[in-house]
Amino acid sequence: MKLLLVVAYFPPEIGSAAHVYFDLAKAFVKRGHSVDVITSYPRKFNLSREDKGKEFPLEETLDGIVIHRCVHPTQRDNVVLRGLEHFILPRYYFKRYKKLGKKFDGCLMYIPPLPLYYLARKIKRYDGTKSVLNFQDFHPQELTDVGVLRNPLLITIMKHIERQAYKNADYITVLSQGGIEYIVKRGGDPQRISHVYNGVLLSELEPLVARKDFKKKEGIEEKFLVSYAGILSPFQGVDLILDAAKKMEGHDDIVFYLVGDGMMKQQLETRVKEENISNVRILPFQSREDYFNIINSSDVSLVSLDERMKAPCLPGKLINLMAVRQPVIAAVPLKSETAKILRKTRSGIVVPPGDDEHLVNTVLHLRKTIRDKENVGEHGRRFLEENMNLENNIRKYEEIFTRKMDGD
Repeated sequence: MKLLLVVAYFPPEIGSAAHVYFDLAKAFVKRGHSVDVITSYPRKFNLSREDKGKEFPLEETLDGIVIHRCVHPTQRDNVVLRGLEHFILPRYYFKRYKKLGKKFDGCLMYIPPLPLYYLARKIKRYDGTKSVLNFQDFHPQELTDVGVLRNPLLITIMKHIERQAYKNADYITVLSQGGIEYIVKRGGDPQRISHVYNGVLLSELEPLVARKDFKKKEGIEEKFLVSYAGILSPFQGVDLILDAAKKMEGHDDIVFYLVGDGMMKQQLETRVKEENISNVRILPFQSREDYFNIINSSDVSLVSLDERMKAPCLPGKLINLMAVRQPVIAAVPLKSETAKILRKTRSGIVVPPGDDEHLVNTVLHLRKTIRDKENVGEHGRRFLEENMNLENNIRKYEEIFTRKMDGD
Protein backbone atom coordinates (compact mmCIF):
# COMPACT_ATOMS: atom_id res chain seq x y z
CA MET A 1 0.00 0.00 0.00
CA LYS A 2 0.93 3.65 -0.41
CA LEU A 3 0.46 5.15 3.05
CA LEU A 4 0.63 8.68 4.42
CA LEU A 5 1.41 9.32 8.09
CA VAL A 6 0.68 12.73 9.57
CA VAL A 7 2.23 13.66 12.92
CA ALA A 8 3.17 17.05 14.34
CA TYR A 9 6.41 15.70 15.85
CA PHE A 10 9.00 13.53 14.12
CA PRO A 11 12.75 12.87 14.51
CA PRO A 12 15.09 14.58 15.04
CA GLU A 13 12.57 15.96 17.56
CA ILE A 14 12.60 14.24 20.95
CA GLY A 15 9.46 12.81 22.51
CA SER A 16 7.16 9.83 22.47
CA ALA A 17 5.03 11.03 19.54
CA ALA A 18 8.08 11.45 17.31
CA HIS A 19 9.53 8.04 18.02
CA VAL A 20 6.23 6.15 18.17
CA TYR A 21 5.48 7.24 14.62
CA PHE A 22 9.05 6.80 13.42
CA ASP A 23 8.96 3.19 14.60
CA LEU A 24 5.48 2.75 13.12
CA ALA A 25 6.63 4.10 9.76
CA LYS A 26 9.66 1.77 9.77
CA ALA A 27 7.40 -1.17 10.58
CA PHE A 28 5.18 -0.36 7.57
CA VAL A 29 8.26 -0.13 5.34
CA LYS A 30 9.52 -3.49 6.61
CA ARG A 31 6.19 -4.99 5.60
CA GLY A 32 6.70 -3.74 2.06
CA HIS A 33 4.55 -0.62 2.12
CA SER A 34 5.46 2.79 0.71
CA VAL A 35 5.38 5.45 3.46
CA ASP A 36 5.35 9.25 3.30
CA VAL A 37 5.26 11.44 6.41
CA ILE A 38 4.01 15.02 6.67
CA THR A 39 5.26 16.76 9.79
CA SER A 40 6.53 20.07 11.16
CA TYR A 41 10.02 21.46 10.84
CA PRO A 42 11.94 20.49 14.02
CA ARG A 43 11.32 22.93 16.86
CA LYS A 44 14.43 23.90 18.79
CA PHE A 45 12.79 23.32 22.18
CA ASN A 46 12.15 19.66 21.23
CA LEU A 47 15.72 18.91 20.17
CA SER A 48 18.60 17.28 22.02
CA ARG A 49 21.67 19.37 22.78
CA GLU A 50 23.50 17.76 19.86
CA ASP A 51 20.83 18.84 17.35
CA LYS A 52 20.13 22.37 18.53
CA GLY A 53 21.36 24.93 16.01
CA LYS A 54 21.40 22.47 13.11
CA GLU A 55 19.47 22.94 9.88
CA PHE A 56 17.33 20.13 8.51
CA PRO A 57 16.08 19.48 4.98
CA LEU A 58 12.45 20.03 4.12
CA GLU A 59 12.55 16.78 2.12
CA GLU A 60 14.42 13.73 3.34
CA THR A 61 14.33 9.96 2.96
CA LEU A 62 15.23 8.13 6.16
CA ASP A 63 15.11 4.33 6.52
CA GLY A 64 12.92 4.18 3.43
CA ILE A 65 10.47 6.80 4.77
CA VAL A 66 9.92 9.93 2.68
CA ILE A 67 9.65 12.88 5.09
CA HIS A 68 8.03 16.19 4.16
CA ARG A 69 8.59 18.98 6.72
CA CYS A 70 6.51 22.16 6.96
CA VAL A 71 7.80 25.47 8.29
CA HIS A 72 5.22 27.39 10.31
CA PRO A 73 5.02 29.70 13.35
CA THR A 74 5.48 27.81 16.61
CA GLN A 75 5.49 28.57 20.33
CA ARG A 76 5.85 26.40 23.40
CA ASP A 77 5.30 28.42 26.56
CA ASN A 78 2.52 30.78 25.51
CA VAL A 79 -0.71 28.79 25.81
CA VAL A 80 -2.68 31.08 23.49
CA LEU A 81 -0.08 31.01 20.72
CA ARG A 82 0.35 27.25 21.16
CA GLY A 83 -3.39 26.85 20.66
CA LEU A 84 -3.31 28.99 17.52
CA GLU A 85 -0.51 26.80 16.16
CA HIS A 86 -2.79 23.78 16.43
CA PHE A 87 -5.41 25.53 14.31
CA ILE A 88 -3.02 26.61 11.55
CA LEU A 89 -1.43 23.17 11.12
CA PRO A 90 -4.21 21.82 8.84
CA ARG A 91 -3.65 24.72 6.43
CA TYR A 92 0.15 24.25 6.24
CA TYR A 93 -0.04 20.47 6.03
CA PHE A 94 -2.75 20.49 3.36
CA LYS A 95 -0.77 22.93 1.25
CA ARG A 96 2.17 20.52 1.51
CA TYR A 97 -0.05 17.56 0.72
CA LYS A 98 -1.25 19.07 -2.55
CA LYS A 99 2.35 19.66 -3.65
CA LEU A 100 3.16 15.97 -3.24
CA GLY A 101 1.08 15.06 -6.27
CA LYS A 102 0.55 11.54 -4.89
CA LYS A 103 -2.55 9.44 -4.34
CA PHE A 104 -2.45 7.32 -1.18
CA ASP A 105 -4.34 4.18 -0.22
CA GLY A 106 -4.82 5.50 3.28
CA CYS A 107 -3.70 8.07 5.83
CA LEU A 108 -2.87 7.55 9.51
CA MET A 109 -3.04 10.73 11.57
CA TYR A 110 -1.74 11.33 15.12
CA ILE A 111 -4.24 13.28 17.24
CA PRO A 112 -3.73 15.71 19.02
CA PRO A 113 -3.66 18.40 17.78
CA LEU A 114 -7.42 17.91 17.50
CA PRO A 115 -7.85 20.39 14.59
CA LEU A 116 -5.96 17.93 12.36
CA TYR A 117 -9.39 16.35 11.96
CA TYR A 118 -9.99 19.17 9.45
CA LEU A 119 -6.94 18.05 7.50
CA ALA A 120 -8.37 14.53 7.23
CA ARG A 121 -11.62 16.02 5.96
CA LYS A 122 -9.82 18.24 3.44
CA ILE A 123 -7.76 15.34 2.07
CA LYS A 124 -10.85 13.18 1.62
CA ARG A 125 -12.72 15.94 -0.19
CA TYR A 126 -9.69 16.68 -2.34
CA ASP A 127 -8.94 13.22 -3.70
CA GLY A 128 -11.01 10.67 -1.77
CA THR A 129 -8.21 9.38 0.50
CA LYS A 130 -9.61 8.05 3.78
CA SER A 131 -7.93 8.59 7.14
CA VAL A 132 -7.54 6.73 10.39
CA LEU A 133 -7.52 9.17 13.31
CA ASN A 134 -5.19 7.78 15.97
CA PHE A 135 -6.29 9.43 19.24
CA GLN A 136 -3.35 9.34 21.64
CA ASP A 137 -4.79 12.00 23.95
CA PHE A 138 -8.24 13.49 24.32
CA HIS A 139 -8.72 17.22 23.92
CA PRO A 140 -10.29 19.37 25.24
CA GLN A 141 -10.90 17.04 28.24
CA GLU A 142 -7.26 16.88 29.32
CA LEU A 143 -6.77 20.62 28.80
CA THR A 144 -9.77 21.50 30.95
CA ASP A 145 -8.93 18.87 33.59
CA VAL A 146 -5.68 20.61 34.55
CA GLY A 147 -6.87 24.16 33.95
CA VAL A 148 -4.81 24.88 30.83
CA LEU A 149 -7.98 25.67 28.87
CA ARG A 150 -10.48 27.85 30.73
CA ASN A 151 -12.08 30.10 28.14
CA PRO A 152 -15.74 28.97 27.80
CA LEU A 153 -15.91 29.91 24.12
CA LEU A 154 -12.75 27.98 23.23
CA ILE A 155 -13.96 24.99 25.23
CA THR A 156 -17.23 25.04 23.30
CA ILE A 157 -15.37 25.25 19.98
CA MET A 158 -13.04 22.38 20.88
CA LYS A 159 -15.90 20.18 22.06
CA HIS A 160 -17.68 20.83 18.75
CA ILE A 161 -14.59 19.78 16.78
CA GLU A 162 -14.22 16.72 19.02
CA ARG A 163 -17.81 15.59 18.41
CA GLN A 164 -17.46 16.13 14.67
CA ALA A 165 -14.25 14.11 14.58
CA TYR A 166 -15.77 11.19 16.45
CA LYS A 167 -18.93 11.27 14.37
CA ASN A 168 -17.40 11.68 10.90
CA ALA A 169 -14.02 9.94 11.07
CA ASP A 170 -13.52 7.16 8.52
CA TYR A 171 -11.96 5.13 11.32
CA ILE A 172 -10.50 5.72 14.81
CA THR A 173 -7.83 3.92 16.81
CA VAL A 174 -7.14 4.42 20.51
CA LEU A 175 -4.61 3.09 23.03
CA SER A 176 -7.01 1.36 25.41
CA GLN A 177 -10.45 -0.13 25.84
CA GLY A 178 -11.29 2.87 27.97
CA GLY A 179 -10.58 5.07 24.96
CA ILE A 180 -13.24 3.23 22.95
CA GLU A 181 -15.81 3.75 25.72
CA TYR A 182 -14.84 7.42 26.00
CA ILE A 183 -15.41 8.08 22.30
CA VAL A 184 -18.63 6.05 22.04
CA LYS A 185 -20.13 8.10 24.90
CA ARG A 186 -19.40 11.20 22.82
CA GLY A 187 -21.04 10.01 19.63
CA GLY A 188 -18.46 7.72 18.03
CA ASP A 189 -19.53 4.60 16.16
CA PRO A 190 -18.16 1.51 17.99
CA GLN A 191 -18.00 -0.31 14.63
CA ARG A 192 -15.41 2.20 13.44
CA ILE A 193 -13.11 2.18 16.48
CA SER A 194 -10.31 -0.23 17.39
CA HIS A 195 -7.88 -0.50 20.26
CA VAL A 196 -4.25 -0.68 19.10
CA TYR A 197 -1.40 -0.19 21.57
CA ASN A 198 1.62 1.89 20.73
CA GLY A 199 4.57 -0.39 20.20
CA VAL A 200 8.27 -0.81 19.69
CA LEU A 201 10.32 -2.63 17.08
CA LEU A 202 11.81 -5.36 19.23
CA SER A 203 14.22 -6.23 16.43
CA GLU A 204 15.83 -2.77 16.79
CA LEU A 205 15.65 -2.54 20.55
CA GLU A 206 18.76 -4.40 21.68
CA PRO A 207 21.35 -1.81 20.50
CA LEU A 208 19.41 0.86 22.41
CA VAL A 209 19.39 -1.05 25.68
CA ALA A 210 22.98 -2.28 25.51
CA ARG A 211 24.40 0.83 27.22
CA LYS A 212 24.12 1.10 30.98
CA ASP A 213 26.86 3.51 31.99
CA PHE A 214 24.90 6.65 32.92
CA LYS A 215 25.65 6.29 36.63
CA LYS A 216 29.36 6.03 35.93
CA LYS A 217 29.29 9.12 33.71
CA GLU A 218 27.49 11.07 36.45
CA GLY A 219 29.65 9.79 39.28
CA ILE A 220 26.71 8.22 41.12
CA GLU A 221 27.60 4.53 40.82
CA GLU A 222 26.85 3.91 44.49
CA LYS A 223 23.53 5.74 44.41
CA PHE A 224 20.00 4.37 44.03
CA LEU A 225 18.82 6.23 40.91
CA VAL A 226 15.16 7.21 40.57
CA SER A 227 14.43 8.85 37.21
CA TYR A 228 11.62 10.63 35.45
CA ALA A 229 12.31 11.11 31.74
CA GLY A 230 9.74 12.87 29.60
CA ILE A 231 7.70 16.00 29.07
CA LEU A 232 7.56 18.44 31.98
CA SER A 233 4.05 19.80 31.49
CA PRO A 234 1.03 20.61 33.68
CA PHE A 235 -0.45 17.20 32.79
CA GLN A 236 2.26 15.25 34.61
CA GLY A 237 2.05 16.55 38.17
CA VAL A 238 5.85 16.36 38.48
CA ASP A 239 5.86 18.62 41.56
CA LEU A 240 5.00 15.49 43.53
CA ILE A 241 8.47 14.09 42.75
CA LEU A 242 10.12 17.16 44.25
CA ASP A 243 7.89 16.88 47.33
CA ALA A 244 8.94 13.26 47.83
CA ALA A 245 12.60 14.02 47.15
CA LYS A 246 12.59 16.71 49.87
CA LYS A 247 11.37 14.14 52.39
CA MET A 248 14.17 11.77 51.39
CA GLU A 249 17.12 14.16 51.68
CA GLY A 250 18.31 12.20 54.72
CA HIS A 251 18.83 9.14 52.52
CA ASP A 252 22.20 10.00 51.04
CA ASP A 253 22.24 6.94 48.78
CA ILE A 254 19.11 7.98 46.83
CA VAL A 255 19.12 10.53 43.99
CA PHE A 256 16.37 11.76 41.67
CA TYR A 257 16.90 12.79 38.04
CA LEU A 258 14.28 14.69 36.01
CA VAL A 259 15.15 14.51 32.31
CA GLY A 260 13.20 16.51 29.76
CA ASP A 261 11.70 19.87 28.93
CA GLY A 262 8.34 21.58 28.83
CA MET A 263 6.22 24.35 30.25
CA MET A 264 6.94 23.34 33.86
CA LYS A 265 10.72 23.09 33.60
CA GLN A 266 11.54 26.60 34.77
CA GLN A 267 9.15 26.31 37.70
CA LEU A 268 10.74 23.00 38.74
CA GLU A 269 14.25 24.43 38.45
CA THR A 270 13.20 27.40 40.58
CA ARG A 271 11.83 25.10 43.27
CA VAL A 272 15.00 23.00 43.35
CA LYS A 273 17.13 26.14 43.73
CA GLU A 274 14.99 28.12 46.17
CA GLU A 275 14.09 25.13 48.36
CA ASN A 276 17.63 23.72 48.13
CA ILE A 277 16.45 20.24 47.15
CA SER A 278 19.92 18.75 46.98
CA ASN A 279 19.04 15.22 45.82
CA VAL A 280 17.32 16.31 42.56
CA ARG A 281 19.09 17.01 39.29
CA ILE A 282 17.34 18.29 36.16
CA LEU A 283 18.71 17.55 32.70
CA PRO A 284 17.49 18.72 29.27
CA PHE A 285 16.13 16.49 26.52
CA GLN A 286 18.55 13.74 25.54
CA SER A 287 19.16 11.89 22.29
CA ARG A 288 17.27 8.62 22.00
CA GLU A 289 20.40 6.63 22.74
CA ASP A 290 21.19 8.68 25.86
CA TYR A 291 17.55 8.53 26.96
CA PHE A 292 17.62 4.72 26.90
CA ASN A 293 20.96 4.75 28.70
CA ILE A 294 19.39 6.80 31.51
CA ILE A 295 16.33 4.64 32.02
CA ASN A 296 18.32 1.43 31.59
CA SER A 297 20.77 2.66 34.23
CA SER A 298 18.02 3.67 36.67
CA ASP A 299 16.98 1.51 39.58
CA VAL A 300 13.39 2.74 39.38
CA SER A 301 11.56 4.92 36.85
CA LEU A 302 8.63 7.18 37.57
CA VAL A 303 5.45 7.82 35.60
CA SER A 304 3.15 10.55 36.85
CA LEU A 305 -0.11 12.19 35.87
CA ASP A 306 -1.94 15.08 37.48
CA GLU A 307 -4.67 13.80 39.79
CA ARG A 308 -7.26 15.88 37.90
CA MET A 309 -6.69 13.95 34.67
CA LYS A 310 -9.87 12.06 33.79
CA ALA A 311 -9.35 11.15 30.12
CA PRO A 312 -8.21 7.55 29.35
CA CYS A 313 -4.64 8.28 28.27
CA LEU A 314 -1.47 6.17 28.44
CA PRO A 315 1.90 7.93 28.85
CA GLY A 316 4.12 7.27 25.84
CA LYS A 317 7.16 6.58 28.02
CA LEU A 318 5.48 3.47 29.45
CA ILE A 319 6.37 1.26 26.48
CA ASN A 320 10.04 2.22 26.71
CA LEU A 321 10.15 1.40 30.41
CA MET A 322 8.54 -1.97 29.80
CA ALA A 323 10.96 -2.62 26.95
CA VAL A 324 14.03 -2.32 29.20
CA ARG A 325 12.44 -4.32 32.05
CA GLN A 326 12.38 -1.21 34.19
CA PRO A 327 10.51 -1.27 37.53
CA VAL A 328 7.86 1.47 37.39
CA ILE A 329 6.26 3.53 40.12
CA ALA A 330 3.21 5.30 38.71
CA ALA A 331 1.77 8.27 40.58
CA VAL A 332 -1.46 8.33 38.60
CA PRO A 333 -5.21 8.48 39.34
CA LEU A 334 -6.20 5.10 40.74
CA LYS A 335 -8.98 4.61 38.15
CA SER A 336 -6.87 5.74 35.19
CA GLU A 337 -6.02 3.53 32.20
CA THR A 338 -2.38 3.59 33.26
CA ALA A 339 -3.25 2.27 36.72
CA LYS A 340 -5.52 -0.43 35.27
CA ILE A 341 -2.85 -1.75 32.92
CA LEU A 342 -0.09 -1.72 35.54
CA ARG A 343 -2.26 -3.57 38.05
CA LYS A 344 -3.51 -6.05 35.45
CA THR A 345 -0.02 -6.89 34.23
CA ARG A 346 1.78 -6.49 37.60
CA SER A 347 4.29 -4.36 35.72
CA GLY A 348 4.33 -1.42 38.09
CA ILE A 349 3.34 -0.11 41.51
CA VAL A 350 0.58 2.50 41.58
CA VAL A 351 0.55 5.26 44.19
CA PRO A 352 -2.08 8.00 44.51
CA PRO A 353 -1.07 11.29 42.86
CA GLY A 354 -0.45 13.97 45.46
CA ASP A 355 0.53 11.42 48.13
CA ASP A 356 4.23 12.13 48.52
CA GLU A 357 4.49 9.98 51.66
CA HIS A 358 3.20 6.93 49.75
CA LEU A 359 5.72 7.61 46.99
CA VAL A 360 8.55 7.86 49.52
CA ASN A 361 7.61 4.55 51.12
CA THR A 362 7.38 2.80 47.74
CA VAL A 363 10.83 4.02 46.66
CA LEU A 364 12.30 2.85 49.97
CA HIS A 365 10.59 -0.52 49.61
CA LEU A 366 11.99 -1.13 46.12
CA ARG A 367 15.43 0.01 47.21
CA LYS A 368 15.48 -2.84 49.74
CA THR A 369 13.69 -5.51 47.72
CA ILE A 370 15.67 -6.62 44.68
CA ARG A 371 13.33 -9.51 43.87
CA ASP A 372 10.28 -7.23 43.70
CA LYS A 373 12.15 -4.91 41.34
CA GLU A 374 13.14 -7.75 39.04
CA ASN A 375 9.65 -9.27 38.98
CA VAL A 376 7.99 -5.96 38.17
CA GLY A 377 10.39 -5.37 35.29
CA GLU A 378 9.96 -8.87 33.85
CA HIS A 379 6.17 -8.63 33.96
CA GLY A 380 6.33 -5.38 32.01
CA ARG A 381 8.61 -6.82 29.34
CA ARG A 382 6.39 -9.89 28.93
CA PHE A 383 3.29 -7.73 28.45
CA LEU A 384 5.12 -5.60 25.89
CA GLU A 385 6.25 -8.63 23.89
CA GLU A 386 2.69 -9.98 23.78
CA ASN A 387 0.81 -6.73 23.17
CA MET A 388 3.16 -3.96 22.01
CA ASN A 389 5.33 -5.70 19.43
CA LEU A 390 5.06 -3.57 16.30
CA GLU A 391 5.97 -6.49 14.08
CA ASN A 392 2.59 -7.94 15.13
CA ASN A 393 0.55 -4.79 15.72
CA ILE A 394 1.25 -3.45 12.24
CA ARG A 395 -1.02 -6.19 10.90
CA LYS A 396 -3.94 -4.64 12.77
CA TYR A 397 -3.45 -1.42 10.81
CA GLU A 398 -3.17 -3.36 7.57
CA GLU A 399 -6.55 -4.93 8.30
CA ILE A 400 -8.06 -1.55 9.08
CA PHE A 401 -6.79 -0.04 5.84
CA THR A 402 -7.75 -2.98 3.65
CA ARG A 403 -11.05 -4.05 5.21
CA LYS A 404 -12.53 -2.13 8.11
CA MET A 405 -12.44 1.36 6.61
CA ASP A 406 -14.48 0.02 3.70
CA GLY A 407 -17.05 -1.45 6.06
CA ASP A 408 -16.32 -5.08 5.14
